[in-house]
Amino acid sequence: LSDAFCLPGSVDARFKSAKSILSSITSPDLLEDESTPQGKAIRWVVCEDSISVQLLGNQDPSTGNLPKQKHGFRLSGDSGEEQVTRRYILATVMYSTSQVSPWADSLNFLSPDLHECNWHKNYTRKNNFPFGDFEPVGVFCIMDKGELSSPINIREEFLLDDENYPLRYLEFNFRIDNDLNGQLPPEFGYLIDLKAIGLENNFQLTGQLPQTMGNMTSLFSLSLILNGPTFGGELPSSLFQLPNLKHIHMQGNLGDKWSLPSNVEIDDDTQLEQLVLSKNNFAGIIPTWLAQLNHLQMINLSTNNFHGSIPAGIGNLSSLKYLNLMENNLTETIPSTLGKLAEIEVMIFGNNKLKGELPTVIGNLQTLQLLDVGSN
Repeated sequence: LSDAFCLPGSVDARFKSAKSILSSITSPDLLEDESTPQGKAIRWVVCEDSISVQLLGNQDPSTGNLPKQKHGFRLSGDSGEEQVTRRYILATVMYSTSQVSPWADSLNFLSPDLHECNWHKNYTRKNNFPFGDFEPVGVFCIMDKGELSSPINIREEFLLDDENYPLRYLEFNFRIDNDLNGQLPPEFGYLIDLKAIGLENNFQLTGQLPQTMGNMTSLFSLSLILNGPTFGGELPSSLFQLPNLKHIHMQGNLGDKWSLPSNVEIDDDTQLEQLVLSKNNFAGIIPTWLAQLNHLQMINLSTNNFHGSIPAGIGNLSSLKYLNLMENNLTETIPSTLGKLAEIEVMIFGNNKLKGELPTVIGNLQTLQLLDVGSN
C-alpha cells in the first residue's frame, strides 16, 4: 500500500488493525494477497473508505477498541469493528462477483462517504410483490422498532443510515440482471444482520452457496430465481438449521448440479414454512430429514430430477397444506402415511414413475381439494 494514493494517516497501522479484526472470518493469507477479492476489499477499507478510515484511525490506545457507531444493529451491536467488518464483507462480495466484468450498475457500492445502508438505487416496478411499486436494489436497512418491528414490511422502516435510529435488519436485494459474475465468497455468510436475500436473472453467477450461511441467524427468506447456468451445487446443510428462516424459494435456476444435502441435523427451533425448489434440475433422492421440518406448510419440488421413493415421514408434517412432486423420476408407491396430513389441500404427483394402488386413506382427507396422480 502506498500512502500517496490513500486517505491521510498511517495506512500501515490501519491495515494492521483491519487485518486483526477481519482475520476471524478471512485467512490472513487472502488478506495479504492483493490479487484476491478479499485482498482488494481490505485495501479499499484502509485506503479509500472514509467511514472505515475514520474508525480505524481513532482506535483507543488503551483498549484497542474502535469508536462506536451511532446506533448500529440490534444483533451485531454498535461497535466500530462490526461496521468495518460489514463494509469489508460487502466490498468482498462486489469484488468476488465482478472478476470478469464490472456490474452493470454499481448501485452505490463502495461509496466511501455513504453508510452501507445507502448502497442501493431505487427502482420502480408495477405489481412488484412484496415491495409494491417501489424497490431498492442493492443493500438497504430496516429500522428497529423493538417488538413492533415487522419481518416483512419495509415501507415505514426503511433507513439510509443509523444516524438517528437503531437498525434491525439488512437486506440484500438483487432482483435485476446486474451482471454479477463469479462466486459468492465465504465472507457473505457472516452478514449476521441479513434478513432477506434476493438474487434474480444473474446468469454469470458461478459456484455454490457458501456453507458459512449457517451464521445468518437473522435470515428470514432466501429467493434465487433464474440464475446460472454454472451456479449450483449442494445446498448448505447449515441453511436448514437457521432458527428464523421461513421461506426458501428457488425457481428456474439453470444450473444442472443442484442437490439437497443427504444428512441434516434439524434443530427444534427451526421455523421453515415454505420450501419451493421447482424447475431447477435438482437430482438425487428426497432426503428423509425433510420430515423433521415440523413447521412446513408448502413443499414444491416439481420439475426436477429427484428419484427414489416419497419419504413416508412427510405424513408427519401436521401443518402441511401443499405438496407438489410432479415431473420427477419418483418410483415405488405413494405412502399411506400421507393420509395423516390433516391440513393438506393440494397433492400433486403427476408425471413420475409411481406404481401401485392409491392409499384409500387419502380419500378420507377432509381438507384435500386437489389430487393429481396422472401420467404415472
